[in-house]
Amino acid sequence: MDKNRYYGCGNPEAVSYLEFGSINLVKGEKKIWNYWQDQEAYDLYMFARYARDLFAFRRFFGEKEKTVKKLNEYVLRSAHNKLMDYLVKYAGMLAVEEKGMVCECGSSLYGWIDEALACDEVYGGGKNRKKIREFHYIGSDISELMNEGAANFHDGIHMDFSTKGTISEVVGEIKERFGRKLALFYGLSVSVRYAVRGGVNDILKAAEASELSIYNRLSMTFNAGTLVSVYGTGKSIYIVSLPDLVESLKEKGFYAKYCTANMQYDRDGENTVRASIAISAERNVVETFIAEYDECIDKSFGIDGVEKGVWKDLGELLMDEKTKGVNG
Repeated sequence: MDKNRYYGCGNPEAVSYLEFGSINLVKGEKKIWNYWQDQEAYDLYMFARYARDLFAFRRFFGEKEKTVKKLNEYVLRSAHNKLMDYLVKYAGMLAVEEKGMVCECGSSLYGWIDEALACDEVYGGGKNRKKIREFHYIGSDISELMNEGAANFHDGIHMDFSTKGTISEVVGEIKERFGRKLALFYGLSVSVRYAVRGGVNDILKAAEASELSIYNRLSMTFNAGTLVSVYGTGKSIYIVSLPDLVESLKEKGFYAKYCTANMQYDRDGENTVRASIAISAERNVVETFIAEYDECIDKSFGIDGVEKGVWKDLGELLMDEKTKGVNG
């Protein structure tokens, strides 16, 4: 694995590192016992980070009261501490066919499975446990160690893996290896920003390869063309063009909706927005997903940080009050 493939270039503006050491509080001395950079730093830190979450969600089943409130306590202590993020993924699973292939962009240790099982215990009474366990999971992560860990942590679940660098490459490999469409493709925020080097084309390829594709807080620019910048990790990130995406999806006959809840403006630069979107060639698939998601949100009433929002046609985002003047 070429670490530079994932961390920008041979002469990056910044590097990712992990440091382990000690500080003598009496003498005011610091000692560094070890130092890792780039791929090794990513592997060691992220493996521990997501393994802790995975084990936590498994411990949830030992709770006497398996309520939304109790589940949220576990979520708040996790790496991705927003209950709404977990519900987007869970609702996607409920909306697609049984025993289909599921792919996550940035799958880490595939804790998604453990999170979904915990969500189903609370929101579905455990009735979808079999469906969740019988998906064919395709892991897509930039770490061979993470992929190996995901397989070892999920004995009895059908898994395959890819370390391809872009979404187009991942879904292309899936098509070549398995010869059928994905039931669900999912990507969260920063993982997608690393993997859309082809801009809108990456989103289109995933849509064409999937019954349903979902992006949680997809980063988009209201300008034409892909916006490229360097993240704090030293890796390049890519912000897709919303006008180009809307036009391309319309040309290809896809239905796309975005949610007005949990949106973020100008986090990726001026005239940018992050919004959760769902895409499918079949309108009923998108509507089924939204119905499942909204039902979960309704059951989460009273939980801090949870807001329902409204799902609108993606094209309407171009007419948002905050963007008038940007698009003429």
